Amino acid sequence: MIFESEDTDKWDRSMQPIYMKKEGTDMNNKLNSYMDHMWDGFYTGQVRLSRFPTLMEASAGSVTEI
Repeated sequence: MIFESEDTDKWDRSMQPIYMKKEGTDMNNKLNSYMDHMWDGFYTGQVRLSRFPTLMEASAGSVTEI
């Protein structure tokens, strides 16, 4: 599963980490977004899309964002 921010400032501001927990199991996962890949000379551009990839088991139980 991959999800991303839909805010208008999604390239400038990042809300992370995101914590995911699967109810009824011990699964608890901390997600960080991708690293930026924009370079201004020797410095990174600090521009990144708040996109969060994760793998999870699709069996019984529901996923909640905490």
